[in-house]
Amino acid sequence: MASTDLKKVLKRESQLNGIAYAIIVALLGMVVALIVPLVSGWEVSGLEVVGNQIAQTLFVGTLLMFIIYLFDQHHRLRSELLDTHDRLERANNEITSAYDRLSFAQHTASVMTSLSEPNALERILEDASRHFGADAAAVVGEEITLISNADVDATGAESAVLQVALDAVRAGKAMTTSERATGGEAIAVPLRIQGELKSVICLWRQGDAFPTDQLEGLILMARIIELSLENRILLQEVRDQLAGTLSVLSTLIGQRLPDYAQHSTRMAEQAVAVGRSIGLNHKDLTDLKIAALLADVGMLQVPADLVSAGRPLEAHELQLVQQHPAEGADVARRAYFSANVQEAIHAHHERLDGSGYPRGRKGDSIPVAARILAVCDTYDAMTSPRPGTSRQTPATAVSALMRGAGSLYDAEVVRAFMQVVGHDVSGIADTRATSARPAQVRTPA
Repeated sequence: MASTDLKKVLKRESQLNGIAYAIIVALLGMVVALIVPLVSGWEVSGLEVVGNQIAQTLFVGTLLMFIIYLFDQHHRLRSELLDTHDRLERANNEITSAYDRLSFAQHTASVMTSLSEPNALERILEDASRHFGADAAAVVGEEITLISNADVDATGAESAVLQVALDAVRAGKAMTTSERATGGEAIAVPLRIQGELKSVICLWRQGDAFPTDQLEGLILMARIIELSLENRILLQEVRDQLAGTLSVLSTLIGQRLPDYAQHSTRMAEQAVAVGRSIGLNHKDLTDLKIAALLADVGMLQVPADLVSAGRPLEAHELQLVQQHPAEGADVARRAYFSANVQEAIHAHHERLDGSGYPRGRKGDSIPVAARILAVCDTYDAMTSPRPGTSRQTPATAVSALMRGAGSLYDAEVVRAFMQVVGHDVSGIADTRATSARPAQVRTPA
């Protein structure tokens, strides 16, 4: 708005200057032409209309008044121009100040999301101290986190921020206060987490006062910190709920499958190590771990007498047992686990050649997570005591995996697993038929 006004004023000034200079030159010439005859008594032809002294004097006076009017208008226009310039300068300063506040707020958000809470707060205080030109910065709550310049007495700074924090708590709002004991000034903003006042963030310095807009900047920074801390609390609550759900499900599975907790824990550790080895990202590793812990949750839907049967199963019984991956994926869906977790559970008994179950999927249609679980589950099942089967040695299990690499199991996954458990991988170097690359995720029907 101020910029547009300035352009209009400049345009008007330019136009007025041109007109004024032209008229002034013309009028000055006419005044000279009229005054010279009056002074010298010359008779100039063509001046009969203004020949008498009164008419000439009035005409000269009118011309002079018009000239004065032009100068006055020019002066007014110049004043308006200066006023517009001042408003433009103030607007520019406000924009610069707002950009500065928003930029530092964005930096605060970035730090809060990238570091743990104690480290993040300490880093933010260091940055805020430099940004606001403070001699000390602190978060005062149940504990005190204080950052002060090397040339400042830390004890005096701590005493000052404690007093300021107490004043802010009493006021219940952001405030600026002079600290008489040290001759300094401080700004402070209460931090409310989920509506409850938990702590106060303070900036203190000796000498000059903080500019008014810096309190606004500290308020914005405090709001970012509050939101980040609240998000951490909510995230931890979700994690606790997830851990509780996993614990309950694992306990229920353990009632059907003895030693399941140990089996699923080993499988999860191995699966995550393999996934990390082949380059899965953090989210995929998290989903992989959850899927490993819940891989056989579908066994809860299988009749107990079939689960514990120490005999070969009939065809229809085997078909029921082989539906447990699909049942497990359905349990994961109803528990709101991600589609990746559901699909990994659903496909962890599939094989590359299509001989697996429950859908007989082949090759790259089997997700990477499921291929990893297939290898880890097979190895642990072969090397652990199971009803109706004899426990095999690690060497025997390794040989079975190596024979199946590229046909039953993903060769790259087998190689990574061999490295995780400390076995030689040279024997499958030339048998890789498919690589562990992400497949499109399908939500189980």
